[in-house]
Amino acid sequence: PYIEYTCECGYEGEIDIRKGGVGKLPWRVDWPARWKMLGVTFEPFGKDHAASGGSWDTGKIIAEKVFDYKPPHHVVYEFIQLKGKGAMHSSKGTAVSAEEMLNMTPPEVLRFMIMKNKPSKHIDFDPGIGLLDLVDEYDEEERVYFGVEEEKRGMKDLRRTYELSQPYKVPEKLPVQVPYRHLATVVQIAEKWDEIKKVLMRTGQIPEELKADDEKRLKRRVEHVKYWLRYFAPQRIKFKVQRKKPSITLSDEQKKLLQTLKERFSEIKWQADEIHNAVYDAAEETDVNAKTAFQTMYQLLLGQNHGPRLGYFLSTLDKDFVVERIKEAIK
Repeated sequence: PYIEYTCECGYEGEIDIRKGGVGKLPWRVDWPARWKMLGVTFEPFGKDHAASGGSWDTGKIIAEKVFDYKPPHHVVYEFIQLKGKGAMHSSKGTAVSAEEMLNMTPPEVLRFMIMKNKPSKHIDFDPGIGLLDLVDEYDEEERVYFGVEEEKRGMKDLRRTYELSQPYKVPEKLPVQVPYRHLATVVQIAEKWDEIKKVLMRTGQIPEELKADDEKRLKRRVEHVKYWLRYFAPQRIKFKVQRKKPSITLSDEQKKLLQTLKERFSEIKWQADEIHNAVYDAAEETDVNAKTAFQTMYQLLLGQNHGPRLGYFLSTLDKDFVVERIKEAIK
């Protein structure tokens, strides 16, 4: 088949449209043509196409009158917006690309975010702290799906939502889970996967014998978390463990606190809850404000006044390293 055409300069010619790269249908004709060629029976599309006189209105007519094809069933969906900033506009610097979303978020979690919302409702995507909450929500529904936890009020169509969230096949059993928040801490302490795995095993987050599928999934999550930390995480989430003792001046009460902590730490199992309780007990015993106690440990190890949840953070570090740092500080 040939297409005849006339250029603005007046030249007339024809072209064989069977040859690749020589022509393209305008969008409003291309869309219904694809319905016909591909046998499309259901088509979801954004609300901009559904506007009066838009490509859906013209597409229906072209499908019926030109291609003799019944328009597909359809659903109109709202847009994904940036939380607190509204609609995305790349020209204004308020946009996150699909590639960036997939780099910071496991694909099943991104699909879950879409599947759990009604198409008619816009989605507020938060690439900051909200991302941690989103992954936590997905993990919780995954545990409920596999019967590990009870279903909570408000979990609508949980089974189908979870199944449709999987980019490939539905897992046969509950995958090994490590909370995103914990991974965000661990990957800032250990960089290489083997080191990260050792920390996770030491803290009881993963079993000693990790199956290949679980390890592959966790390694992917680690890469997602690293990307998120590099480009989207709030500054207050980031930290760096100081391999040498920071230059800080400690008061007498802080030294007394650390002396008590050194003794407490030597008596407990190196687990997050026991460490957390030990810090509170030592603060109470030495009449030191709990906030001061926490800040003292952050200053010793991070060189700053804040950090991740102290109990879990310390449990990811080697116990001897922490105790030696305390000894060095109170000399």
